[in-house]
Amino acid sequence: MNNKIREESEVFTELSELCTSPGYVHAIAFLCFRDNTIKHGDTLTAEDVLQQFTPERLLRTEISTLIGLACKKKLDTDLPSPEIIQRYLERTEILLKELHHSMMAPSLEMLNPSNLIDENYNPFRNGSILRESIFYGGEGVYLSQYRDFSSLKYQKDNNWFLENKGFTIDQATEVIATIQSLQNVKINYEMLSLINKKPQEWSLLPAYEFTTDEISKASNIEASIVKGVIESFVSTNIEYDFASLDDFNPKNAYPIIKLSEDNYLLFQNYSLAQALYETPFFWLHDDRKYRPAAMQHRGEFAETFSTERLKLVFGENRVFSNINIYTSKKN
Repeated sequence: MNNKIREESEVFTELSELCTSPGYVHAIAFLCFRDNTIKHGDTLTAEDVLQQFTPERLLRTEISTLIGLACKKKLDTDLPSPEIIQRYLERTEILLKELHHSMMAPSLEMLNPSNLIDENYNPFRNGSILRESIFYGGEGVYLSQYRDFSSLKYQKDNNWFLENKGFTIDQATEVIATIQSLQNVKINYEMLSLINKKPQEWSLLPAYEFTTDEISKASNIEASIVKGVIESFVSTNIEYDFASLDDFNPKNAYPIIKLSEDNYLLFQNYSLAQALYETPFFWLHDDRKYRPAAMQHRGEFAETFSTERLKLVFGENRVFSNINIYTSKKN
């Protein structure tokens, strides 16, 4: 067995080639089901949830990387044989482990005895030592918080959304919540449908597909509005530069994949909820005329939201906003 740690760039290049293999999206669908879905019976137990914390599970950042690499070229959705999909899965996990080990190399340098005896040695002078812990760290908030706080964050920008996007932030929030609910139903349905299929037909990719019509009917929101929301989170560039983990991955900011005129694909609902919270800021910022108002609303949201949270902790009478502190009459 070769224990030599390969260069991160070398591993990433091989992973990139694997992800653009014919029908690789079916392997991604399996990984999303395996690692992002809590499997349980009639009653959800603590043991059911603990499966999300096993070392074997891929993190969302790892799966997002696979999605970003797969979308560098036009997706091939033809279903490969079970043997090919199995090879895809095995090679993917090997490469992701290699990638992790290569990112850990700067951290291992901290343990070099020659560095430890140097009184002036400071490993944090180089940011590379933090990359591994940042990439593999836990999520900052719950999906529901990204979704629900988005309405609060952009409430004062509703007129801009209506004029420029054709929907309100509340409608966007409802559409995205509906996509999540619909996919939960589809995952159960697709799992049951496999019973009556041959192994050569097995795929969970349909569980992550949806149409405008499906979301419109489930949310009771007009189809044109639903389509506007969906299309706002589809990345328009087919080919893009994603050559290392440090590069911008468009599928984080625009996680919905357009398969055809009215057929879409979303692998990770968490990514879409986070995009709802973060991506509209850049739409507002790119509008030069509206930018000052957007920045003011952003600051007001941060202040109001923080004030309300602090009041819940310290009490209404112990939290104040917009105060001037004087050290003397003149200062």
